[in-house]
Amino acid sequence: MSLPDMLKPLDAALDSTDRTQVMAAAWEAFAVAEQVADAVAFDEGGDELQALIAAQASAAGRSLLPLPGSGHPVDVPPPPPGAKGLAPYVELLRHVQATLEHAAAEPGTDEGGRAAVREAAGKAATAAGALLATRER
Repeated sequence: MSLPDMLKPLDAALDSTDRTQVMAAAWEAFAVAEQVADAVAFDEGGDELQALIAAQASAAGRSLLPLPGSGHPVDVPPPPPGAKGLAPYVELLRHVQATLEHAAAEPGTDEGGRAAVREAAGKAATAAGALLATRER
């Protein structure tokens, strides 16, 4: 499934060679995922606990990253119904995970910074799995 137009700039920024831009994009992606998780928490037939886990993991992942120096929040409309409606956001979180894992492996960052980025990558994986599970039952 392709990403909605509103997510494409964020997704592209995750592939930047500028580490600051990558970290800012990951921070914003976590914010988007938290908004989506909050929006689907009370979906009819959805799993509220999984939505809560996704929101908490997203907030925790964002807290591990530096606050962006620039940028603007992404306006997130309510996702379409069903698991397919969440697929673009899950895809974005998996891209965040892969990007942060790669960034944590790069030389030139102190071990504390690498550990925080690795932990944030884990939070992206947790958020992705939980977000997808909100509409699987």
